[in-house]
Amino acid sequence: MNAPLATAAAASRLANEPGRALLAVRGHHLVTDAPPMLGGSNESANPVELLLAALAACGTFVFERAAKEHGIALHGVSVTAAGDFDPRGVCGEDVDPRFRAIRVRVALDGPDAEQKALLLQAFRSRCPVYTTLSRAVDLELALA
Repeated sequence: MNAPLATAAAASRLANEPGRALLAVRGHHLVTDAPPMLGGSNESANPVELLLAALAACGTFVFERAAKEHGIALHGVSVTAAGDFDPRGVCGEDVDPRFRAIRVRVALDGPDAEQKALLLQAFRSRCPVYTTLSRAVDLELALA
């Protein structure tokens, strides 16, 4: 028997400032700005940065949970995600705007080398953001 799927949802609407959108997620609200090349003020994170932040945050929580499940002492987790894309496509030029590569760097404080490998495998197989993106783009994962 298949388990029911979880559904996540988010909404976005233009704000009263050019290049700014208001996001709503489960009753929480945040602001995102377009970069200056798209007419935004760049005062808040842009959507590309939010995607990378979602990857880093999801990884952080998967590492925390997997360490707890395996009884691994985890004193700290730091996940950094960076990606390369051609912004000309976003601006309307005939260029593919998708990410060409994403790099994820993970620092785990506490686990030994074997435990780190176990936690990295949990991230690769359990993080929905990572598993989705890794099927769409060259995604490099490394310990810092």
